[in-house]
Amino acid sequence: MGVFIIVEGKTDSTKLKSIFPDIKTIETSGSGITKEKLALIKKISLNNKIIIFTDPDYPGQKLRQIISDYLENNCLHAFISKNDAIKGKKVGVAEASEIAIKNSINNLISFSNQPVDNLLWSDYINLVDSKLKREKIIKYYNLMPTNNKTTFKWLNYMNVKKQDLIDILKEKQWRNKTKKCVPKG
Repeated sequence: MGVFIIVEGKTDSTKLKSIFPDIKTIETSGSGITKEKLALIKKISLNNKIIIFTDPDYPGQKLRQIISDYLENNCLHAFISKNDAIKGKKVGVAEASEIAIKNSINNLISFSNQPVDNLLWSDYINLVDSKLKREKIIKYYNLMPTNNKTTFKWLNYMNVKKQDLIDILKEKQWRNKTKKCVPKG
């Protein structure tokens, strides 16, 4: 079984191959994706692991959602923060440092095919009652910045529990830890 990383463009592929020479990538040719490209990714996913590694912006997030939904969440996600992916006026995977890319690849996240509502919306809103707290949660799990609704959805896909959020928010300073979010089995 091989591994394919889905990226938006050639410069993303070039950057990843400069760090991981044997890596295989599939380029979506930007934030749009054709039905043919989705079908190709689905076919490749039958015998290979798929990692979605899109730019930390709205088009990248939208593309990630389209591909993940098409694959019924049968894929892994590499996230990179916008701050780690800025070079000049450009934002993207190709602009990120080698260290930031390796950190993203080493902290892959999977979404459950059938998320369990471990976290209720009311609990989430009561705990994460400010942008600062949401950003702390996003940073802890190395997710892309999103609104409350998307963050809540992703946390449930990752089977994050209320107590996990309580523990994260209690920490004085965020530390890079092994993620407890990859579902078993």
